[in-house]
Order: sequence, then structure tokens, then C-alpha cells
Amino acid sequence: MSSSRGPSTFGNLDTTPRSRLQSRARGSRSVSAASRPFLQDPEVEADAFSHPDGPIATELLNSHHSDAEEACTEELSEEDAQDELTRRPWWKRPSPWWFLILTPFISTARAAVIAPKVEIYIRLACDTHRPDSSAIGQIVHVFSSPDRWESCAFDPTVQAAVAKLSLVITISMGVLSCLTTAWWGSLSDRYGRTRVVTCAVIGSLIEDINFLLVCRYSSLLPGGYWLLTCGAIMSGLLGGMSTIGAGVHAYIADCAEPSSRSRFFSLHLGLLFTGFSIGPTLGSVLVGHTHNPVSVFYIAAVLHFVYALLLCFVVPESLTPEQMAVFRREHTLSIEQAKEGRENGGAGEWLKRAFGFLTPLALLLPRKSSIAGARRRDWSLLLLAMGYGFTIALKGDLTYEYQYMSLMFGWTSEQLGYYTSALGTTRAIYLTVLLPVITKLFQSKPRAVQLPADAQEPTSARAQTNHPAAFDLTLARLSIVIEVVAYTLMALAPNGYLFTAYAILSTLGIGFTPAVNSVASAVYMQGGGRELGKLFGALGVVQTVSSNVLGPFMFGVTYMKTVATAPQAIFALSLAALSISFMLLAPIRLHAPGCDVEGQEVALSDEVVTSEREPLLARDEERGRAATKR
Repeated sequence: MSSSRGPSTFGNLDTTPRSRLQSRARGSRSVSAASRPFLQDPEVEADAFSHPDGPIATELLNSHHSDAEEACTEELSEEDAQDELTRRPWWKRPSPWWFLILTPFISTARAAVIAPKVEIYIRLACDTHRPDSSAIGQIVHVFSSPDRWESCAFDPTVQAAVAKLSLVITISMGVLSCLTTAWWGSLSDRYGRTRVVTCAVIGSLIEDINFLLVCRYSSLLPGGYWLLTCGAIMSGLLGGMSTIGAGVHAYIADCAEPSSRSRFFSLHLGLLFTGFSIGPTLGSVLVGHTHNPVSVFYIAAVLHFVYALLLCFVVPESLTPEQMAVFRREHTLSIEQAKEGRENGGAGEWLKRAFGFLTPLALLLPRKSSIAGARRRDWSLLLLAMGYGFTIALKGDLTYEYQYMSLMFGWTSEQLGYYTSALGTTRAIYLTVLLPVITKLFQSKPRAVQLPADAQEPTSARAQTNHPAAFDLTLARLSIVIEVVAYTLMALAPNGYLFTAYAILSTLGIGFTPAVNSVASAVYMQGGGRELGKLFGALGVVQTVSSNVLGPFMFGVTYMKTVATAPQAIFALSLAALSISFMLLAPIRLHAPGCDVEGQEVALSDEVVTSEREPLLARDEERGRAATKR
């Protein structure tokens, strides 16, 4: 991960044509390779928001970017455009700071509604399945009596209905986001980052408005609380939080130099965690003051509306009109080529296009090992991705954990908000303070490679037994063990205080994802791979499918079927997923070969080049003497 060479401000960003062209040519890869190992998120939506290497990364990495020759062809117009940018006042020039300033507000808005949303789901389901004639249509006053809340929160029928509703909403948004994010990412190349991010934010605003309308008039609207799925569908069609996150990262990559991108992405992650730590607490304070969980959604809607206005009228676009024109021409050409391919390829080409978002997964398939003497295929990368998928699927149990706490401990959105803030703060401290210190203390440093004096003498790197990423592999396994212990204790917790303590313990397992990303890059390069952007794009697809589709489905169905008899079953499912992940990571081994300056592996059987061969320079000198004599 590269480090910043100096602070970057609105006024001193390098916007010369050459640097900007290089930034565009390598922007997407740098986004994934530089930032991905550190982009860990406390909740599902934070993961989507700060995880730019899902299906959209594949689009940004592999499509719609001009190569060096095309960049040279457009150099004159690009230079004119950049000169025009440098003459603008600072408030009209693109800079990463625009989105860095806005990130805490949008993440706070999203985090503040997590806990109240579950409570309102319970209230709406209770109105339908356990109606109270004195409060029909008045969601604000439904639970003015604590007895009314307890009777609904502890009702298995209501809990099962809420689980079903949450499952449908999550799956609808997750599937649609997975299918549309790549398209929105391509559109951002052709028509601008800010326009696409604005569309995604408008989707969130529509979801908020739909939520408020259903809360107020659920008894009068056809379909009742099931109309909440309309807002989720609209948000998914407009890209959802994954499009917002990917657009923000693309904007930062457009503006920042490669040497400073890692710094800006780290700042973005820190501000994201700040919002997810503060948001639930602010939501709980507001609910405690107003005694109305719906009030949080009014604040979220206002913030989304202001955010959309700022994107439309204040935040400058990072792509110049000339660049967008080039991308539009390339897109038109690619459409024509795809049309010809469909005409010649028939049904096979149609299926390939329909499931194109899964194409990056081919990178994870086992391949022949590059280690000399190895006859078997290397399954390490596939096993690592499968283990990552099983663990990341645990993010899908968030809503059902909240339901479990409401069922077992009678918690309202106020208590759930404080609980969420405690977990978010612990994660932030662990990732930003404790984990870097632990890594610095225990991670082995690579030794310098010494050339052998004799052809039979091995290099010092060959004698080295510890791979630089061996600590990361150990950390990933240890993180799984920590979560296994924590989830076991959470299932047995007799009260909410102990449950919170054990949940805080589980946050120490968040080091799993950065560790797995580090190991994945080591395994990939160990096999001869170089394009880390494609690797993290493939892992992004695994993350999206696992956390947004498979995880919510498994936990939702389990909770619906067991809430009346064994609500702790969701923790048993979590333990099963963690155990499978640990078993998949167990056989992975890291080799410790020497590496050249390009990061390529030097196989154990490679012969050391000796000085027996006559140097080319000596041959040229001999030819020169002979020519002089003649």
C-alpha cells in the first residue's frame, strides 16, 4: 500500500495533463489494490458503501478506459481541458475532499436508521397480525403502552412476519444492486461520477419517502407493510449503496495522484467508521427525546435530499467532457462488437452476457502451480475465496440479531442504537489502533535477497521459511476462532448486558477480512498473477453475493422457521459457517520463494545465472578491435 508523499489540498492537487492521464489509465486498479485490504465495514451497508471492488470494479477495471496510444491521440484536447480546470477557482475544481467532507453525514444517516427500522417492522407486523383497534393507522402512537410493545416483541408470529419482510427487502435490494451496479459504473464513465452518484442517492431518498408513507398509512394502502419492498426495489434499480460507494471511490481515484490515493482512501474509511459509530447513538438520543422511532427517518430523508442537491449543484465533476466523449465512443464501439458476437454466437453468447457479472470468478479457479516439480493444481485461491464467502455471509444476520434482542430482552430501537454504536466504536478502535500495532509487532519482515557466490549455493531467500503473509493467514484463522467463541457465548447469554459484552468480543474478529485480502494477493502473485485489481474484483463479487443475497436468505429462513421454538438457531448457523470457513483455510500453505523486483516468483529450480557466459559488451569490444585492424 503506497503512502502519501505530502498533504493534498483543494489548491495544490496536481492536475497536469500527463499526471491526470496516468491517473485515468491506472485509476481503477489502484483503487482496488491500494485500498481494498483496509476497507472493512461494520454493517452490511457500510460494506457496500466502502467496497468498490464488487461487480462495478470489474466494469471499471476492464472496460471503458483508453490505452496509452489512445491517450496520446487525445493529448491535445486533454491538455486544453486540464488547463481550463487549473484556471477555475478552488470551489469549482474536483478534489477528493468534496466527498471526504460529505461522507460522515451520509454514513451517519444510514447508520441512525438501522435500529429504528427493526422496531418499526415489528410495529407494522403487529398491527397486521395482532391489531389494536384503538391505534390503527397511527404508527406513532401504537406502542404508547409498554405492555403493548412487549406483547408484540415477544410474539413468535410477529417475529416470523418481520423476518419474512426483512428477507424480501434485503434480497430484492441485494440482487438488483448486484445486477445494476456494473451498468451504473459504466454509465459514470460516459456521463460523469456525480450524476450517477446523484441517481443512487435519489434512490435512497425514494426509499425514505416510501418508508414514511407506509408507516403513516399502512392500514389504508393496498398491500399494507409489503409496500416497503417498493422502496427497496427502486433503490436497487438505481444502484443502491454499492453504486454510491463505487462512484465515490472512482471520483477519488480520478482526482488524487497514485502516491496519495491510499491516504485518501484511509481517510474515507475512517470517516465512514465515524459516521457508523455516531449515527446509532444520535438516533437513540432522538428516539428517546421524541419517543417516536419514525423521527429518525425524517432526518435521514432531509440529509439525503441535501446530499443530492450538493451533488447536483456544488460538487464539481471529476471527468472532463473530452474524457466522457472518448468513453462514449468506446462504449458505442463495444456495443457494436457485442451485437456482432451475439449474432454469431447464438444462445451461448446470450447466456454469457446474462451472467457476465460472474465472469471475474473465473480468476479463482484452480490453476497449475508455478512451483517447480508441482504436478497438482493450486486450489489455495479458490479455498480462500470460499472461506471468505462463508464468513462474510454472517453480515446477513444483522437484522435477525436485532429481532433476537427484541424478542429475548425486550429492547427497543433506543437500546439497539446504543448497542450498534458500541460495536462500531470497538471495530473502529481495533482496526485503526490495535490491529496496526499488532501487525507491526508480530509480522515478519522480508529479508534482503543475497546473490550466491557459487552456482550450487542457494540464495538466502530460498532458505527463508516464513512468508511475509504467513502472519496474515494466522490472523485470519485466529479471527475465526474468536468469532466462534463469541457467537457461542452470545447464544448462551442470559441478559442483554452479557450479550453486548460477547458481541463486542466478536468485533475483534473483524481483522479476518483485511488478513484474507492480504493472503489472497500473496497467493495470487505466488501463482504468477499481477493484476490485483481483477483479483479484488472477483472477491468483490463473492462479497456481494454472500453478504447481500445468500447470507440474508439463510439467516432469514432459519429465523422464520425456528423463532417459535429455538431462536438461538441463527447463532448455530453462524457457528456452522465459521467452522466451514476455518476448515477451508486450514489446508492453505504459503511458499517462501525469492521474488524479483516485479513481484514475480522465482521458482526453486531456477538456475542461478553465473558469469561463465561471455558478456555481450566484451563481444562488441572484440568486434570493434577487429574492425579497427582492418
